[in-house]
Amino acid sequence: MKKSTKGALAAAAAGTLLLGGAGSLAFWNATATVDGSSVNSGSLSLTGADCSNWVLDSGEEPQGGDLAVGIVPGDQLTKTCTYTITATGDHLHATLGASGGGKSGDLAAAVTVTPSFDVNGSSVTEITDDNDGDTLTAKIVLDFPYGTGVDNDTQGDTVNLSDYVVTATQVHN
Repeated sequence: MKKSTKGALAAAAAGTLLLGGAGSLAFWNATATVDGSSVNSGSLSLTGADCSNWVLDSGEEPQGGDLAVGIVPGDQLTKTCTYTITATGDHLHATLGASGGGKSGDLAAAVTVTPSFDVNGSSVTEITDDNDGDTLTAKIVLDFPYGTGVDNDTQGDTVNLSDYVVTATQVHN
């Protein structure tokens, strides 16, 4: 046998003997317990919806409260709804929005519909756990502008609005 082969076999045998003792190495360790506990989640809701009829910008209801009769260029119609805010949970934040409210009909292109929100008289786009129990006022404003884009072709036209859904969507800051 060559010397290099004998040397390799001797090294392999020595390594095997050393590894055989590796399983008996001792080391220290320790453990500690972390106490378990109950964690409750918070909540977010808008309840007690109370909505007005549509009201003209002059403060009056359209004739008989019927939107099918009588808006003219320059009018704004507003529907106001109030909700009680339930917002519990440390550092809860929620953005406000309104979804739905699609427009259809011949007058749809001539009007704009815009939602706005306030809490206790202050304009807001977000609520927090500090608003728990407060009143959220949501306003949907339909604007039939006077002038640009409105001509005699809009007389007798109709706009149909689908339902709006007021949303409070939790966000994490």
